[in-house]
Amino acid sequence: MATTDPDPRPDEPDAPDDEELTRIAALIDAGNDAFLQGEFRTAHALFDRAADAAVPFEQALYVRTSALVNRASAADRLGDHPAAVASFREALGLCDRLAEAVTGDAAGTAVVVVLRAGVLVNLAQALQNTGDFDAAQTSLERARALLASVRPEDGTDADTAELLIGCLVALTALTIQREQWARAHELATESLEVVTRHHPGLTGRPLLNLATIHEATGRPDLAEDFAHQAVAAFLASDTPAGVAEARQSLAQTYLRSGRLDEAEELLTEGQGYFERTGMAAQSALGLDLLGLLAVLRGDPVRADELYVQSVARFEESGAVVSAAEVRVRLAAGLHAEGRYEESEAHISAALPVFAAVGLGLRCAQADFFHATLLEDRWANGSGTPPDPALLGRALGLAVPAALAIDAVRFTLASGQQRERWNREFAAPAMRLAFRLAARAGAAELVGELIESQCAGTPLMDSSPDGSAADDRAGDPSLAPPRFLGPSAFPDPSAPGGQPGPTDTFRLGTALAGVAASAGLRVSPPPRLALHPTGPVALDPYISHAETRYGGRIRETRVVPTW
Repeated sequence: MATTDPDPRPDEPDAPDDEELTRIAALIDAGNDAFLQGEFRTAHALFDRAADAAVPFEQALYVRTSALVNRASAADRLGDHPAAVASFREALGLCDRLAEAVTGDAAGTAVVVVLRAGVLVNLAQALQNTGDFDAAQTSLERARALLASVRPEDGTDADTAELLIGCLVALTALTIQREQWARAHELATESLEVVTRHHPGLTGRPLLNLATIHEATGRPDLAEDFAHQAVAAFLASDTPAGVAEARQSLAQTYLRSGRLDEAEELLTEGQGYFERTGMAAQSALGLDLLGLLAVLRGDPVRADELYVQSVARFEESGAVVSAAEVRVRLAAGLHAEGRYEESEAHISAALPVFAAVGLGLRCAQADFFHATLLEDRWANGSGTPPDPALLGRALGLAVPAALAIDAVRFTLASGQQRERWNREFAAPAMRLAFRLAARAGAAELVGELIESQCAGTPLMDSSPDGSAADDRAGDPSLAPPRFLGPSAFPDPSAPGGQPGPTDTFRLGTALAGVAASAGLRVSPPPRLALHPTGPVALDPYISHAETRYGGRIRETRVVPTW
C-alpha cells in the first residue's frame, strides 16, 4: 500500500494548505486501515474520495498518486481487475509529472523512482489477474530495474527493500500463473528467505505461494504444511483476507486427499468471508472448489450450478483464464447429462483463451479431455452403429495431446514429481491414445506409439552439441495444467508396456530409481526412425503438437530403431 509521505516539493506557493493535506492524508490512512482489515469496499470508497480531493492541487501529486495506487489495489481485491489496471496506469502518468517536478533534486527523484516501482509491481498483479502475463512480466522487469538504480545514500532503503520483496512475491505469482514450477519454487524460496530476514511479518504470502507450488507439483503433505504456516503467519500479522485465502488453499489439499468434510468446512467459512467483503476473484474460486466438492459427493446438478456461477463471476472480474479452466470442468457435467453441444461449446470457448496467453499444455489437457468425452459418446451414445466420425475426431485430438502431456514430465527436476506426473496424467493420456488407435484399427499408429513408449528417458547432462542442457524450465507452454479433476468416465487398461532400455542414452531401471531419489535432470526422448528410408515415428503428430501447444515434445536428433 502507498503511504502519505510528503510531496517531494511541498513548499511551493500554490501547494494545498496543511489542513487540506491533513484531511486527504486522513482519508488515505483510514482506507489503509480498512484494507488491512479486509474491508475492501470501504477502503476503495475512502481512497476514491482522497484521490478526488487531491485533484485541484497540482502540488499534491504525490498524495493523489498514493490514493490512486491504493484505490487500484482495493479494486483488484474486489475483482474489478480492468478498473485496477486503469487506475494504476493513471498513477504511472502522475509519476511522469512528478519526475518532471523534481528534476535536479536527487532526493526527490529517488522518492519518485521508488513510487513508480511500487506502482509497476502492483500493476503487474492486476495484469496477471486479467491473463496479460507478458505485460505483467514487462512491468515487473521495469520495477526491478528501477529499484536497482536506487542508491543507499538516497535514504529510501526501507521502501526499496519492501518493494524488492513485493517484486519477488509478484514474480513468484506470475511464474505460478504461467506454471513454470521450477522457477516458481526458486523465487518462492528466495522471497521467503528475504522476507524472513527483513520483514518477518510479511511471510504469509511466500508461504502461500509455496503451498500452491507443492500442491500443483504433487507434494500434498508439503502443500498442507505450508498452507498451515501461511494461516498462522496471516493470523500473526492480523490479515484476515490472507487467512481466508490460506484456508482456501488448505481446502484444496483436503479435496485432493479426499478429506471432504474438512474441505467443506473451510470452503463454506471462506466463501462467507469472500462474499461479505466483495473479493470477487476469491469468491469465484470458492464456487469452483465447491463445485468440485459437489462432484466428489456425487451431486452433478449442484456442481453444474456452482460452475456456472463461478464462470460468470470470473468473467465479470476479468479473470478470463480462470473462467476458461472452470468451463472445462463444466463441460464434463453437461456431457454426462447428454448435453453434448453445450459441453463442446464450453471446451471450444476455453481453448483460445489458453492459447492467447501461451498456456499450451492447458490446451493439450483440454484436447485430451475433449477426446475422452468423444470416446464416451462414441461408445455409449444413442447412435447404432457408433458414429465413426466421433472416433476419428477423438483420435486426432488424443495423440498430439498425449505426446504434449507426456513431455511435461521431462521438465520436472525431481524424479518423484516425474513419477507422479507419469502415473496420474501422462499414462492415462497415453492409454487413451493407444485405446483409440486400436479401436480405429490404426495398426501402424499403434506400432509407432509402442516404439515411442519404449524409447526411455535420456539424462540431461548436455545437449547433443555439448551446450548446457535444458532451457525448457522457463517455457510457459510446457508445464503441468492445474485444472485436472477426477474423471467422470472409466479409463480401462490398454495394451502397451515399457520394456527396458537397449541403448546407452536410456535410463535403466536401477538408474531411474537413483534419479527418482536424487533428482537427476532428464530430457525428452529422441525422434525414432523406423527404417533407413522411412518416416520418423509419430512425426506428423509430434509436429502438430509442437505447433498447436508450443514447446519441445521430442529431441531434434533422430535415432534408428533397427
